Amino acid sequence: MSEIIPFSRASHASGFTNAQFKKLDGLYLRAAAAGVLTYRSVECDFDEGVASYTYCKSEHMSPYLQFVIRKVGPRATMYEVYLQDKGRVIKSGVFDKAFARLQDEVEKLF
Repeated sequence: MSEIIPFSRASHASGFTNAQFKKLDGLYLRAAAAGVLTYRSVECDFDEGVASYTYCKSEHMSPYLQFVIRKVGPRATMYEVYLQDKGRVIKSGVFDKAFARLQDEVEKLF
């Protein structure tokens, strides 16, 4: 007889993990080492349930890329990537899909 998995064990709260943050930061560090991005900022608004990781070509320039994490429900998080002069280029409920698009945009700078 197969085991029934209780709902509480199968579900998890939405959110942004430390490993996901490290992927975003690692991408910046690689771009910074190559000299294509030189500034980043991280902002969190816990009341609104929004966090953003912004990549800039320099500290005094407008943001080139922005990765936005938005809590849209008790168990749902949306990830969005914004590109300078184009606006939102992807919106997904899957971190890896949005991160892959962000990575593609950063690699175009190399």
